[in-house]
Amino acid sequence: MRLLLSKNSRKELFDYLKRKNNCETFNELSKKLSIPRGTLQKWLLGKYYLPDKIIPKEIREKINIEDKKDDNWGRIKGGKKTYKILVEKYGIREIRKRQSNGGIKTKDNLIKEEKPFIIDLGNPLFLEFYGILLGDGWLSHLKYKNKDIWLIGVSGDKRLDKDFFIYLKNNIKMLFERDASIKERKNNNGAELDFCHKMLIKALNRDLNFPIGYKLDLEIHNSIYNAGFEKMKHVIRGIFDTDGSFYFDKTPSGNPYPCIDITMKAPKLIKQVHETLIKQGFKARHDKHRHPIEQIVLKGRKQLKKWMSEIGSNNRRHLNKIALVAQPG
Repeated sequence: MRLLLSKNSRKELFDYLKRKNNCETFNELSKKLSIPRGTLQKWLLGKYYLPDKIIPKEIREKINIEDKKDDNWGRIKGGKKTYKILVEKYGIREIRKRQSNGGIKTKDNLIKEEKPFIIDLGNPLFLEFYGILLGDGWLSHLKYKNKDIWLIGVSGDKRLDKDFFIYLKNNIKMLFERDASIKERKNNNGAELDFCHKMLIKALNRDLNFPIGYKLDLEIHNSIYNAGFEKMKHVIRGIFDTDGSFYFDKTPSGNPYPCIDITMKAPKLIKQVHETLIKQGFKARHDKHRHPIEQIVLKGRKQLKKWMSEIGSNNRRHLNKIALVAQPG
């Protein structure tokens, strides 16, 4: 349930949350609650309806609620706006084509579509795909004119990720029997790969707690994180291939020093990846100085060799740079 509070109640709520969490500023409260500062401010100003779970039980009776909405109210309200954005990006003919292709099904296909999707955590390709979603992927469920649009997408760079998108497109076909579309943006270097799969989205949300819509408080599901490195390595590879980078850092002597970097606005996830790498014997640094944007860095040829031997990469953008390490000079 989403709630709109009176002005006095909003102030009382956030004053209480600051006291309860020993915070003096909004920045401190944002870090303690792992909620973006801008979101907290919009809740305080009444620009956004806030989730009822944020109101502690001990002050609930003192809070004056002016209006209530269902949890999916924001998505329904935003459906029309998002639909217009999709039309601007892909064109009305492409959107109608996708809607038509999704609607023209035989009875057998409809039955197949509605069968719950069973996630296979023993499949390395699925685990890598899950890591890719955690990195630069998203799940979307839009409602427009009584129609449902279920989209899974991955964002990238049209100059650098073309080969990786083709690799990913082939894996999606093998894993989910879906044909993904690759779209390049005309006004910048962005690109997106997306495909429709209602039951997969429901399974990812239900079984792995992957959010539909905004990716807040991301973390690797315990069913994978607690299963050990043999599963986690595929997830980490997917994260690195989308949200990671490989570069050369100059030493005082001027020699190139290979570095692996993963930077994300996902403190819980970064902590999980760092702990996994440390347990596996990697020398990884966890940098928190820009929280909630946090970073993992591994430096040196030994760490690079260990990474490529035990985790690896399937993104040609990284592999081309890494190949330079073996070249003389």
